[in-house]
Amino acid sequence: MAAVFGNCPFFSFTSVTIPDSVTIGGKAFQETAYYTNNGNWTGDVLYIGNHLIEAKDTILGSYSIRGGTKTIAECAFEGCSRLTSIIIPDGVTSIGDDAFYGCSKLTSVTIPDSVTSIGSSAFYQCGGLTSVTIPDSVTNIGNQAFWECSGLTSVTIGGGVTLISASTFADCSGLTSITIPDNVTSIGWNAFGGCSGLTSIDIPNSVTTIGGFAFHECSRLTSVIIPDSVTSIGHCAFEGCSRLTSIIIPDGVTAIGEQTFEGCSRLTSVIIRDGVTSIGYRAFRGCSGLTTIDIPDSVTSIGGYAFYACSSLTSIIFGSGVTSIGEEAFRGCSSLTSIIFGSGVTSIGDYAFHGCSGLTSITIPDSVTSIGWNAFGYCSGLTSVTIGSGVTSIGSSVFWNCNNLKEAYFKNPNGWLTFRGDVVLGLDDPATAAEVLRKGNSLKRKD
Repeated sequence: MAAVFGNCPFFSFTSVTIPDSVTIGGKAFQETAYYTNNGNWTGDVLYIGNHLIEAKDTILGSYSIRGGTKTIAECAFEGCSRLTSIIIPDGVTSIGDDAFYGCSKLTSVTIPDSVTSIGSSAFYQCGGLTSVTIPDSVTNIGNQAFWECSGLTSVTIGGGVTLISASTFADCSGLTSITIPDNVTSIGWNAFGGCSGLTSIDIPNSVTTIGGFAFHECSRLTSVIIPDSVTSIGHCAFEGCSRLTSIIIPDGVTAIGEQTFEGCSRLTSVIIRDGVTSIGYRAFRGCSGLTTIDIPDSVTSIGGYAFYACSSLTSIIFGSGVTSIGEEAFRGCSSLTSIIFGSGVTSIGDYAFHGCSGLTSITIPDSVTSIGWNAFGYCSGLTSVTIGSGVTSIGSSVFWNCNNLKEAYFKNPNGWLTFRGDVVLGLDDPATAAEVLRKGNSLKRKD
């Protein structure tokens, strides 16, 4: 609704009446005769009836909005970089979109109990704000409402709020803790992303959804308890939380999304409950402190790069439900010494265990039908391999540069046979079979 009557200099308004229920866009009357008439301004501020329309960017220091005001229009104080404090009287019901956008020296604001709505980007880039109390009367906080309020150290969210919208408190780097009220059901996309000073967060049992990037790059966050009420955790939700030490995924969550915990380098303990069916692309990539992982039977797929460079991981137990292990899923897990495959695994992706130099032996179950290219390349500690009878395709260079591999067995219903391409090698000596494999040759089962 911005500039509804804008650039209409021949409108000779002598009076304007606007009902309290009307929402007024920023600069709605800009350049009209009413707007340009200094007699209609109260100092540096333009009011129409019970509506505050606009403030000039020359406004300085502290300002008290006059009594009886019902709404603060969109962009009303936008760019008022010398405004230091604002007193909002009882009776104001809404603070419009971008109302205080870029008021970089604003240090104090009191939001009265009459306010029910705070618009999108209402206090965006108000870096001087140190504390905000949102009363119980507020039911809606718009997207990006307090984004980049870098000086904000204390926030109280009233019980009337049910949704923390997208980027509401994103990049509030001075924020150290926050309590989310019990009525909140959803934490939106990037809601607290980049809050690098945040050390603790209390997520109530009412929350069902944690959006993508919700706590992205909260690099000082050490502990999070995800309540059982949560059924969805978005991609990159905790990506870059480098001090997070433990996490429990509740039963109601069915998927761990892409990059959800990527870069959580101090994460040592992960408990995945039985409800999870998939672990997404790069979900735990770079979690270098993780030592063990038990994957429940409910999980059917592990995405590419899921545990890439988890360099402290020593053992993996796959549940029986896992059917596919994605490309590079465990690449660079150099401390890995033990893999227990579940009975349901059918495919092992390209580079899946590449560079797992701590492995000494592998038994691939009969359920597996394909092993991808370079799947176990540079597993320099590997000395023996048994490949199950179900395998019909083994990619090239599957054991490339596994120079310590001495024994390789390929099960076949007709006996222990090894094949190179379509040529039956017919070698009974496992050491010779290993030589064929580790030099980068393909191995296929002949029907």
